Parts: sequence; structure tokens; C-alpha cells
Amino acid sequence: MKSKPNNMKSLFHYLLTLLSFVFIGSSCQKEEITVEDELPPITQEGLNTFGCKIDGEVLVPKDGTPSSLFSFGSTKGLTAGNVEVGIINDEFQRYFYIQGINTQDGNGDYVFLYIPNLKTAGEYELGNSTGSTMYENYSPNHAIVFLGDDKNDGEKYLSFENGGEINITRYDSINSIVSGTFEFDVIKESDPFSDTLSVTEGRFDINWRTLNEEE
Repeated sequence: MKSKPNNMKSLFHYLLTLLSFVFIGSSCQKEEITVEDELPPITQEGLNTFGCKIDGEVLVPKDGTPSSLFSFGSTKGLTAGNVEVGIINDEFQRYFYIQGINTQDGNGDYVFLYIPNLKTAGEYELGNSTGSTMYENYSPNHAIVFLGDDKNDGEKYLSFENGGEINITRYDSINSIVSGTFEFDVIKESDPFSDTLSVTEGRFDINWRTLNEEE
């Protein structure tokens, strides 16, 4: 008869230990694991990658729905194309563009690159951007950076003459591949005399045919 208290005590310790494990397990599940974004490697294979740093912060494309009214509204993080415009002033015109936008985190930050009449690999100096992402006749090579904020608003930053360059390391029109790197500074559209932003370690590896086939 004296063994019953010991059995009850053992059962109590067992239940207490079991509850401790359950509590610890549920606490671990509630902890959010934050994975830092990383830049993709520099490649020339048409892997449809894009990335850069904006004042040291990594930007990589992510599909989703941006909250900012001034973002593109697209759910696709990476878009690009080598678009045929037609014959203008007796010359056949086309333009190449890339847009890398994070539509999953934050407020739709993006980088937009534009090169008219891209025909070969080489260094392309950036000029003054008008802030337009559409084709403009005689528009120079240019770039746009957009940074959103928590007020459902944001700021555009524009490239300027001699502010940087896009280096095309591979241009393959047969296989629809454009690869390259880029670095440049941009100025705030609403206040050109304010401090600049620096875009560094930029890289892209695009196959515009397969990219546009992806859903």
C-alpha cells in the first residue's frame, strides 16, 4: 500500500516533463526564421537572374503583389524583353529593358534598366532618365530606381549623365540571351539636389524568350 504515492509522484513527473517538451516545441514553432536575401552569381547562361545592392541593401526580384500605388502593379518579380518598335526615321528601332522588382516584401522596390538598339556586348554609359519606363524616341541608356515606404507612397530615383554604366558581357540574339553587370548612382526625381543613391554589384542573366514563357 505504501507504493501508491511513489507511483503517483512518478506519474506527476512524467506529465510535467511531457508538458515541458510540448511547450518548448510550440515556442520553437512560433519563432520566425529570417533568411537574408543574397545576390545571384554572375553567369552568362540565360538563367533569368537579377540582383543588386541599393546603398548596401540587397534587392532581388520576388513575385507577389506590391502595396505601393507607384509600383508597376505586376505580380512578376522579373520581366525583360528585346522589343521591336519598327522603322522610325528610316531606321529599324528596338529597345532592351529589364525590371527587377520585389513585390513580396516591403512596398515594391524596383530597378529598371533601358538600352535602346542593343546590338552587341560592351559598355553602355547611362544618360539622363525622364522617369518613363516606356519607349521614347531618342531616349538614352538610362536607369530608374523606386523605393516605396509605409505610407503607400514612394520615391523615384533617376540616372544622370556620366553617373554609371551597364556592361553587357554577352549578347546572343539567336538564343535570346543578354547577360551583364551594372553600377551607377541615381538622384531623387522630386529633389535632384539631394543626396544620391548608389546601386552596386548589379548583375543579370536573361533569356527573354524563356522568361516571357514562364507563368
